Parts: sequence; structure tokens; C-alpha cells
Amino acid sequence: MDFDLTPEQHELRHAVRAFMRAECTHDVVRESLAAGRRSEKLWRRMAELGWLGVAIDERYGGSGGTIVDMALIIEGIAGGEPATGPYFTTVCFGGKSVGFFGSEAQKKFFLPRIASGDCAFALSITEPGGGTDVLGAMQTRAWRDGDGWVLRGAKVFTSAAQQADYLVVVARTTPREQVAKAARGITLFIVPARAPGVTMRKIDMLVPIGDTNAVFYDDVRLPADAVLGEEGRGFYQLLATLNNERILGGATALGLGTAAYEAALAYARERTAFGKPIGQMQAIQHYLAGMATELDAARLMVYRAAWLQSQGRPCGVESTMAKMYAADVAVRACDRGIQIHGGMGLSEECDAQRYWRLARLWQIGPITNEQCLNTIAELHCELPRSY
Repeated sequence: MDFDLTPEQHELRHAVRAFMRAECTHDVVRESLAAGRRSEKLWRRMAELGWLGVAIDERYGGSGGTIVDMALIIEGIAGGEPATGPYFTTVCFGGKSVGFFGSEAQKKFFLPRIASGDCAFALSITEPGGGTDVLGAMQTRAWRDGDGWVLRGAKVFTSAAQQADYLVVVARTTPREQVAKAARGITLFIVPARAPGVTMRKIDMLVPIGDTNAVFYDDVRLPADAVLGEEGRGFYQLLATLNNERILGGATALGLGTAAYEAALAYARERTAFGKPIGQMQAIQHYLAGMATELDAARLMVYRAAWLQSQGRPCGVESTMAKMYAADVAVRACDRGIQIHGGMGLSEECDAQRYWRLARLWQIGPITNEQCLNTIAELHCELPRSY
């Protein structure tokens, strides 16, 4: 078995780390936190470096990379939220979804703009009464009107909606009673974020990710070509991107846990107590050794799933396991990082608490770790479905 990266991927990992050290400094992150949005300078630099188009076909201005390349970048930039902006949603639900399911006209329009940094995306899927039960709670509707569509409904927890240029909106286009399965009759729409009838309300969150919103669609009129992919099969199209989402979620959590570990390690080497560096104390050493071990195991899981996906092999269970485990490991690493920093770890001046708040998200989204266990029990353990 060969778990090594290619020379080009090693260079990419090194370039991302160097970029973050040089350009995504503590002050840059603080400025973005205060502003509640990404650093436009960083966003443009990531576009210049080709990272926004990493998985976009070369025909449309990208570099044609794989999910492994995407994971390397996301792992490396995770600790820079919110300065690094809606990279995840833009490359996953913009670049990959349009690349997979878009018409040729949509690909020619959107993909070069994503790669150049001129177009950011957000996914608008969660219903106010639903959470993980997307299909059971689906109240957002769209219906034909002349040559176009009318969209009506509401969504919650739409991350980066106010920074996005376009929203991928999930709506029912065939009434539930007219389809045999709840997954049928669902359609994806690409909606301009500032179209007439679209309004947003920011939700104050523990997680410092720029903006999370409730989004309201009040009879939004859309052209026929706003449909992404095949009408009525939008949920199946979403399922085709779920492995990407879970792998990249695992990579994000991994990056946060790693940032917390590296910050705690540096602090343990510098901070003195009782006449010696605290890193000389066994309790602190055990914390750090445990963090390093768990992060290494999580990294193997995330990149195994990414490699399987890049090879076109089944990886539904592996990507679910990787997301779940990486999220748990990241939260433990960030919590121990706070403990190692002591009282300073709870201060706004220290990044330890920010890493923990960011990492905690990934135990809940994009799918809860409990739902991950349900999926693993059903698909891997072959037990009866529990929900």
C-alpha cells in the first residue's frame, strides 16, 4: 500500500502552509472576524494561485485536480476562517456541482468565474423545521410559470449567503403525493443571491464563520436555465456530491485540529511554570502526544476516502467514517489546546478558543455524527435502518 502524496501534492501542501503563515496572519483573521466576512485580498490571492479552480476542468479555466487536491487545500486553510471565506461551499457546490450536472452553457458561464474568484456559491438546503430530515421537512416549492419558474419558501443555516453571488437552492417541484418516493420531484436551482424576492437574516452563531443566514424566497422569478441538472432528480444529484462534502468536511476538521495542536505545541515550548517549560511536564506531553496520534489516524481516514473518490471507487462508508472521526478528533484536540493554554486559551486574543468553536460545527454539519453512525450501521454493519 502506498499512502504517499505525489510530488505535486507535496508541493501544494507546502505552498498552502507557507501562504497561511505569510498572508493569513492573526491580524488578518481578526479583521475578518470584526467585519463578518472574508478577506477580499486573500480570496483574490487564492484565485491567482489556482486554488479556487483546483478541481475545475482545464477547459473552463481550472487545473483539473482531484478531491485529494481539494482536501489538501481545505485542510491547510481551515484555521484561517473566516478570512479564507466560503471556499468550501464555492468549490464543492459551485465548482463540483456545476461541473457534474451543469449544462454546457452553465459550465462556460460559471466555472471560469469561480476559478478567477469572481463568483462565490452557497448551498441553501436546510428547512426551518427539518435539520437532517431534508425530505420530510421540505416546504420550499418551485413551479413553472410561462417560460420560467417561481420559487417560494425559506431556508436556515445557509452559510456564506451574504458573501455568495449565487445560491444553490433545493426545492420540491412535484408535489409529494404525486411521487412514489420522497426523493423524487426535487430540483436544484441556481439563484442569484440578490434576485428580487430573496431576503436574508443573519443568525448569530457561536461558530465564527463570517455569516450564517435564514434565507427567504418570496415568489422569486427564475429563467428556465436556472435549473441545475435534471428536473425532479435534484436530490439524487446532491447524493452524488455527498462524498465530496463529507471528505472536505473531514479535511476541514482535520485542519482545525492540526492548527490547535501546532499552536499548543508552540505554547508548551515557550511557556514556563515552576522554573521550566510546561512542555517538560508529563501531563502536557501526554496531551500533545495523544493529539498527534489521533490527528494522524484521522488524516489517514480522510485521505483514504479522498483517494478512493479520486479513483472512482465506492467510498460512501469511508467518507462518512472519516468526517465523523475527524470531527471528534478535532474537537478533542482543540479542547486540549485550550487546556494547555490555560486561562489564555479562553481569551479572544488567543486562537485556541476560535479553533474549538469552528471545530464544534463539524460534529453537527453537514450531517450530525449521530446520523453518520446511523449510516455506518446500515451500510457497513448491515443492520436494519433505524430512522
